[in-house]
Amino acid sequence: MPFTFAHPAIILPLTKRDKRGLSLTGLITGAIAPDFEYFIRMRIYSIYSHTVSGLFWFDVPMGTLIAFLFHNLVRNSLYDNLPSIISARLYPYKSFNWNTYFKKHWPVVLLSILIGACSHLFLDDFTHAQGYFVKIEPGFFTRHIVGSIPLFKILQHTFTSLSALYIVYYIQKMPKTDADNKPTLLYWACIALLSVIILTVRFWIIPDYRGIANVIVSGISAFMVGLIVTPMVVQRS
Repeated sequence: MPFTFAHPAIILPLTKRDKRGLSLTGLITGAIAPDFEYFIRMRIYSIYSHTVSGLFWFDVPMGTLIAFLFHNLVRNSLYDNLPSIISARLYPYKSFNWNTYFKKHWPVVLLSILIGACSHLFLDDFTHAQGYFVKIEPGFFTRHIVGSIPLFKILQHTFTSLSALYIVYYIQKMPKTDADNKPTLLYWACIALLSVIILTVRFWIIPDYRGIANVIVSGISAFMVGLIVTPMVVQRS
């Protein structure tokens, strides 16, 4: 799918069936991990993370790293600065001790990350020109449905839209609490400033690859670095 953060939608239903057997964090970080090769490179180029071998040596370690960074550096500050309609549903998770959970349930977490990453590659196989199913049935998936737009492209954007809607629905159905959070301008201003600085440096040092897709990927990468660094900057100030 064209938008990385719509991928978790396909595995969210698994959390309702067996809450003890799978890790929600692992499923989500696994589902987005394959695209982090793009974010590291700051361009749409992947030779490792979307392969079967890459599932084990790139995606699972990357999903684990994302989980630790999120829970230890990003989570609480982000939840404090989200709109109340969202934070009221996520606030209870501020007290979740991820490090202790991982020590006790690391096999479950790693399995969940692997499942999430497999779901990512499975969807990509239907919706990308180099996908497995697109390659074995090119006549079907590459036929033009709307003007010059091939079927796999339409599936990309359809799945992304439906996934985004489902994630909104999933969050809306979560229990609502009386969260007493007060978003601060400093938090979001710091993220924005860091993102601009990182983007400027990226295109100054590496002026190539300025296509719209690479600009978007670089922007998301810069934003995520901002999410990680900002809590430390704000706390010190």
